[in-house]
Amino acid sequence: MADSRTPSKISAKLDKYFHNIFNPSHIAYTIFFFIEVLTLIVFYFLGSTILGDIGLFLATMFSLSFIIMMFLGTYSKFETFLFSKSLDQQKTLIFVGSLGFSFIIILMYFSFGSSAHIPIQFLGWDYILPGFYIVVYFGWNMAQIFFLKTSFESISEKANSKILPNRESNKNKILSVVFLILAVSLPILTQLGTYFAFTPFFEPQSPDYSLIPLFWFNGWNIFMYIVILLISYRLVFLFIKSMKNDTFNIFSSVFFVLTWLIIWYRSFSFINSFRSVTNLGIDAFRAVIDILLMIFTAVLVIRSLGNRTFKLRIFNPNNLAFFLFAFTIIYIEGQIVMITGAGSISSTYTDLKQVNLTNNFIVLLITIVFYWLYSKYVLEKKGLIVKKLFKQEEVIHIVSDFKSYLINSGALDSTKISDWEFNNYLKDKKLVKEEIVDFEDPVKLEETREEEEEHLEEL
Repeated sequence: MADSRTPSKISAKLDKYFHNIFNPSHIAYTIFFFIEVLTLIVFYFLGSTILGDIGLFLATMFSLSFIIMMFLGTYSKFETFLFSKSLDQQKTLIFVGSLGFSFIIILMYFSFGSSAHIPIQFLGWDYILPGFYIVVYFGWNMAQIFFLKTSFESISEKANSKILPNRESNKNKILSVVFLILAVSLPILTQLGTYFAFTPFFEPQSPDYSLIPLFWFNGWNIFMYIVILLISYRLVFLFIKSMKNDTFNIFSSVFFVLTWLIIWYRSFSFINSFRSVTNLGIDAFRAVIDILLMIFTAVLVIRSLGNRTFKLRIFNPNNLAFFLFAFTIIYIEGQIVMITGAGSISSTYTDLKQVNLTNNFIVLLITIVFYWLYSKYVLEKKGLIVKKLFKQEEVIHIVSDFKSYLINSGALDSTKISDWEFNNYLKDKKLVKEEIVDFEDPVKLEETREEEEEHLEEL
């Protein structure tokens, strides 16, 4: 029995984390998605401007088709056909129909909507589409750390709760100091290992080779040790504050290590563009990591966005995959447009190295600034260091808890202060906004009317 349940458990986890894209109900769409991605990659390697325009057309067509199917997937009438376990006739017709509709719309736009044919040139497909894709590419990479933080927090909190689960204070202190030392040591050891392992790839192979790559590599190492000094100081400073608060933890150390991995990877990807020796293994490894990181962060965004928009019925567990497909195609096309050129936007970079150089430098700076600011905020939020500033919701929660404490301890008579008076007190202190009444809830509406009538009688 255990063996028979194992495949289903694995399948359920894959469906959960990858939003059903490997489920039989979605596998046909996934195949078409990967075919489009591979087509764009082939166009990239061929590097032709004409193919750049064709790639832009195909990427826009497929993205629009997946967006249309995403909206169709919100209606229960289409769910039965769109997400059936087999590629039946209805499912095929809907998919082909959305592709055909998208093909006609995009073909008309490309035929009559260029900047040379419309009054507002910026709205021409040859300007707005390549520009939009480039903005999505850089914007997505810059926003990665803000979505990865959710996963980093979860991992750090789980590690903290498992290793320090309500133990005596002395043991907590020892373990937290040990993890602090390990966390500070890891970046130093990583950077040392990187220097000795990759120096040969930056050294000139003959007297005719330039020394510039080696100079860049040595300068990068010096810069990274400065970064390590700054972020390590931040970690130790926050650890001392947690000691003063008597809340020893390894949360901050684990969070530091996870953030450091992103900093190191982005910084190495940046300096890797200056190598004087080509190594296909390193390039392939970095490309795979880029793709995995993109998919991982994309899934986090879709999950977060889906959880917040279920009430609007835009997303559901089935149609989230379509949005993922559309967004990923746009992301990949943004990178290809910068290299091959498309429309009226010429090639911005000559090769992928220049794209990585710019992208990784921006992401590296954002990640460093993010850690410096967010590391303190997250510890305050979790009560691991003393909080000096409170949000409005937190103040309301504290005041409400204090009121309940006074009533339960007998220091305050519950009949002396009603909920209406308490809410009015909060409003006078600008701690709560006016309550929005749900007119579809008759009970809530009647309670609100009674409170208003009582208030008018008192006045």
